[in-house]
Amino acid sequence: MRPRRIIGVTITTMALAGGCTATPVPTVTFSTAPVSTTTPAPGPVKYASASFRSCPEIQQKVPGLPPALKAEPTLGSGEFGLTCTFTASKNDGTPMITLDVILYENQQNSSGAERAKLAFTNGAQAGGVKDTGVHPGSEARWPDAGVAASCRLEFLDENAVMVTWYNSGKKQDPRSEECRRGARDVAKQLFDAVQP
Repeated sequence: MRPRRIIGVTITTMALAGGCTATPVPTVTFSTAPVSTTTPAPGPVKYASASFRSCPEIQQKVPGLPPALKAEPTLGSGEFGLTCTFTASKNDGTPMITLDVILYENQQNSSGAERAKLAFTNGAQAGGVKDTGVHPGSEARWPDAGVAASCRLEFLDENAVMVTWYNSGKKQDPRSEECRRGARDVAKQLFDAVQP
């Protein structure tokens, strides 16, 4: 037992006497204040689900628009959807207009406008054409019509993606300028009617 004690005393004496040198270890301090790693919350959205107009309210704001045949509001995680179909009756040659709206609410790390832009961009179909005319919103496009009986115009406005289907009640090519002109006119009226 004595040899170990002597070795320990010798090493300790050498360290104290300067026989061994060591670099001092810096003292680490920890702050008790929390460090914010999140970005500030986005500002208010243009379209809020709580105050978005109902289908009958939209119909009242657009002169000559037939009554809403059906209205289907939907709520999801950070989203609000509304589908309004306006027509006097089915299959009698009268125009039929459908408005689909999806509103994107702000979330902790992204604004409703960013989420709407992403959804609009990701929803683009092959064969779709950007609308170069005067249209509602910041961007608009004509999806590939395929064999549909109506013209469909999709547009983006801040935190909303809106889609207007327009069937004039006459047999028209959905890619024709006549059909698109009617759809664009209706889309502008509906867009104006939903403004906050």
